[in-house]
Amino acid sequence: MEETGPLPVRALAIRARCDLEAVSVARHQARQFLGETGLGEDELFAWELVLAEAMNNAVQYATVAGRNQPVGCDVLVSNTSVEVRVTDHTAGFDLPDVVTLPEDADSEGGRGLYIIKTLTDEALYLRSPQENCLVLRKARPTGRAQARFSDPHQELGETRHTLDLMTEELASCYESLAAIFGASSELEKGIPSDEFAQRWLGQLLKITESDWFVLRLAGGDGAALRVAASWPANWPAPPLTLGRDAGTSPSVERQAATGRKDVWFDAGNPLRAGDPLAEIAPQGTGFAHAIAVNETLVGVLTVGRTSSERQYAAGEVSVIQTFGEFLGIQIRNAQFQEEQVRTRLLRRDLEIAANIQRSLLPERLPELPGFRLAGYYRSARQVGGDYYDVLDTTDGNLLLVVADVMGKGLPAAMFASIFRSLVRSRRDLAAQPGEFLAWLNRNLGGDLSHLEMFITAQLVFVDLARRRLRVAGAGHQPLLLTGAGVPLVEIDSSGPPLGIVPDLAYPETEQTLPRHARLLMFTDGLSEARNAQGEFLDLPPLTEWLQASARRKETAEQAQQSLVTLLRNFEQDTPPADDQAFILLVEEPQTIT
Repeated sequence: MEETGPLPVRALAIRARCDLEAVSVARHQARQFLGETGLGEDELFAWELVLAEAMNNAVQYATVAGRNQPVGCDVLVSNTSVEVRVTDHTAGFDLPDVVTLPEDADSEGGRGLYIIKTLTDEALYLRSPQENCLVLRKARPTGRAQARFSDPHQELGETRHTLDLMTEELASCYESLAAIFGASSELEKGIPSDEFAQRWLGQLLKITESDWFVLRLAGGDGAALRVAASWPANWPAPPLTLGRDAGTSPSVERQAATGRKDVWFDAGNPLRAGDPLAEIAPQGTGFAHAIAVNETLVGVLTVGRTSSERQYAAGEVSVIQTFGEFLGIQIRNAQFQEEQVRTRLLRRDLEIAANIQRSLLPERLPELPGFRLAGYYRSARQVGGDYYDVLDTTDGNLLLVVADVMGKGLPAAMFASIFRSLVRSRRDLAAQPGEFLAWLNRNLGGDLSHLEMFITAQLVFVDLARRRLRVAGAGHQPLLLTGAGVPLVEIDSSGPPLGIVPDLAYPETEQTLPRHARLLMFTDGLSEARNAQGEFLDLPPLTEWLQASARRKETAEQAQQSLVTLLRNFEQDTPPADDQAFILLVEEPQTIT
């Protein structure tokens, strides 16, 4: 009895992402592998058609969870047969024993199974809760198989060819690792990102024997892709905008960026007219690889060969993808570091601006015979637009000032600073608050109107000797006044805000200071304070608080603290949506006779 040894078997295992582009690449890799085992063109064409139907169905009918699982393609080749196993994550189906073409010539359903059944000798479909497997087998022509493997010299040549492919793959991996280590060393030297990308991707061309590349990077807003590096160098291509119509654009770079997937082109699927890359390579083969880091699009790397005769092997595709991902991480890290530097600079600028703004508030409030003053300020951000001030005049009287610049942040703080400077430059107008507001409106109106901003303000002249108030307002919150034996008074400030109407007159209101007088001026950050439920504090709780404070005979300092406590209890730890400022004028009880 003649002894026979084990049949020589070659195997290929591929795992592709669950999308049509990825399985197309896997199909090309499987065809190339089958060609290396000696299959003829007719057999290769048949297997490529079978794989196209099987793997495309695995993508198109994948479940929601299955879209995150790879499509498997395992190929086993012996000297007598070819076996292909396609693993899918679909709901599965029942494979009929007999498959015929659909009666409707335009119907696509059933055609795939008919092709698979016709072009293979055996088809099995194994279903399981986790995944399904389509097993396809086909015998090899005896003549070619025997001719290929019966001759020991040919078998040795086959083995050498396999070893050559393995050596080539290992060499590719070694060159990739060496290039990555070299790139890491260069990055430590601080080479600029564009120059680094140009140099490093030049190495990629050598490793993969490619002819050209284009690297486009996404802008900060992700709305466009600009060329950062290319070969030929300095390719003058305009930016590619990313919009809703990007999916139908002829640009493979745009399609890769939008779909976050590899987009291939070759002789069978050439670059379309209007694709900018057609200027570099009107023919040839290659693919555009989307580079993303933590779901953030960094850019698109496209690599190609000018000839379509040689397709990219699986190892070369992996090298290009590895280069792209490494480059994307380095670029994203550089962007992150730049953002950190900008953030630190901005934070420092805001700290300086906040210090300047705090310096605008009065360090000490004037001490008055029989009266006490207290002020409070809290910004919704580091820098805000609310402002209060107390100016003593040469005749021993006071001008109380509260203002609110529309908006927050640096612009509001700048106008608050300008407002303060103008107020302090005209103490001579303190006794005429209406005329004072008209003068401020004339001097600030042009700049405010140009920037579409405005300022609400309230000026109160306090004549302590005559116990009289003279009040004028520009679109501000009402002044609240109470005292012993008199009802609470709201003095309106209904004049238009500063910067709205030029050359405007502001009316004045006079009011007598009652015994045990208690006065509150505030910005809308108090009445419009919000709690966790989104409710406003509003004016009634402030009037009730002021009357209760008077009954409790709180000092100015005690009243300030109790009002702040009222705000905090109402807001329930909710950050303020607007700046908050107020001034309290409280008459000391012991001085009243």
